[in-house]
Amino acid sequence: MGKTNIHISDFVNLEEFQELQDNWTKATGIAFITVDCNGKPFTKQSGFSDFCRRLREKDEEYREMCYFCDACGGRRAKRNGKPYVYVCHAGLVDFAIPIMIEGQYVGAILAGQINAEDKGDLKPITAKKVDWQSDEELMSLYKKIPKIPLEKILAVSNTIYESYNYVAEKEYFNKIENELKEKKLKLMKEEKLRIEMEKSIKDIELKALHYQINPHFLFNVLNTIGRLAFFENAKMTEDVVYAFSDMMRYVLKKSTNQLGPLKDELDHVGNYLKIQKIRLGSRLQYTVQVSEQFMDVKVPFMCLQPIVENSIKYAVENKASGGSISIEVYQAEQDLCIEITDDGDGISRQRIQEILDGEAYNKGHEHAVGLHNVDSRLKLFFGKEYGLKIKSAGKPGLGTQVTIRVPVDSKGFEVQ
Repeated sequence: MGKTNIHISDFVNLEEFQELQDNWTKATGIAFITVDCNGKPFTKQSGFSDFCRRLREKDEEYREMCYFCDACGGRRAKRNGKPYVYVCHAGLVDFAIPIMIEGQYVGAILAGQINAEDKGDLKPITAKKVDWQSDEELMSLYKKIPKIPLEKILAVSNTIYESYNYVAEKEYFNKIENELKEKKLKLMKEEKLRIEMEKSIKDIELKALHYQINPHFLFNVLNTIGRLAFFENAKMTEDVVYAFSDMMRYVLKKSTNQLGPLKDELDHVGNYLKIQKIRLGSRLQYTVQVSEQFMDVKVPFMCLQPIVENSIKYAVENKASGGSISIEVYQAEQDLCIEITDDGDGISRQRIQEILDGEAYNKGHEHAVGLHNVDSRLKLFFGKEYGLKIKSAGKPGLGTQVTIRVPVDSKGFEVQ
């Protein structure tokens, strides 16, 4: 059961969200501010127009009308449970985006101050108006507000609503899952409960890993982004959307399965690397070497991406010159080995042990939980003799090698 009273600060980092909000303004030319469930500002204003700022300074009546429109827009968005787009008392287009967690309204993103080219069927939020048009200064500032097509305004409001509410709810559930994980790890210290705890943790981690939202609105977000990219002739953006869409379809399709063919895992991590390559450019180099005969061997679902993601974070992103990652698949007796190697600065022996024991996460190394999860699942699926093997000299440039080893069963290929 979730909390009955959730505050926006429970799952949102103010500094990070302020930066995100500022970037929305830079990307769209639209003003934003975020409030909590009581209407209290949670962020600073981003991109407020000179017209709206001066209008509020000019006259108390103007200022009160602006506050009134904001309050009405927020209430209607809360009541409808979706973005509400309207015309304010000054004739500009505004919209309110509700932030919902488990059906609970926790705040709203208020945006707008837009001089729409065509207001379509939009209705004024209030019939009351003030006579600001007779003020030459305000009229001059009003004319400087850039015009934006109504179609783009609607696309922005829906995209932010669907994508941010997904991220916010996922972050909230991640925090709950992390709290539960800490309690489980403490209980694991008791040997008599070890086996039971391992099974519980497996279920918890799989549910968290496979956490999904309604696929309908997720793919609506992707379709919206894809349409915007097409209209703007943004080929690289389209490539990212297609790769990300394939990744999401794989996660949603496989959410009930614990094992799958190696081919699917390689396709999934290939899409992930493609997105990272577009983001990092020449700073990231990678290779994948695998024989076709290995493609049907069963491996744990989502076992490769956490390792590759860890390599990118610590061996590529933190180096100005970037780095390289290689994935090599080969047979060793009755087992299949998948090696992920990077050329970063390596990991100390102590840190490797902390990762495998699950202690690294407790010390603030969040990415280590992915490696520990893969190690735990390998042992649970195939036995204690299986699991991750991590080798590193712990010296700059000598890198780290992580090996996944799984048995080759009758459903895979025959051992030569």
